[in-house]
Amino acid sequence: MPTPTPVPAPSSYVPVQNTKDNPPCNTLFIGNLGENINEEELRGLFSAQPGFKQMKILRQERHTVCFIEFEDVNSASNVHHSLQGAVIPSSGSIGMRIQYSKNPFGKRKDSNHPIASPGANGAPPAMTYQ
Repeated sequence: MPTPTPVPAPSSYVPVQNTKDNPPCNTLFIGNLGENINEEELRGLFSAQPGFKQMKILRQERHTVCFIEFEDVNSASNVHHSLQGAVIPSSGSIGMRIQYSKNPFGKRKDSNHPIASPGANGAPPAMTYQ
């Protein structure tokens, strides 16, 4: 995949209500993205940020959200603060709502139960009882 072209800093910001944030972690949840958001524009903006590792966009029926992983909590915190409320042109006139993710990339909330590997055919493993 070609390297995305960095996008200049957003030209406008709007106040965003962000009252229910999660504890700081290295993964950010990006909400308030318009239904016409351009993935390359979004990737260009975030991949230019120090500590960027990966991004995943989820297009759902009524809205689009994004998860972005950074090298560390400090990098994520800097972006959380500096891009809160930024308006991305393809998203319309609404500002992004940036929150810390409930779960960091690749980690489940309940870490006491390891994720079982799927069977050879991709089916879930058989349940075992003790």
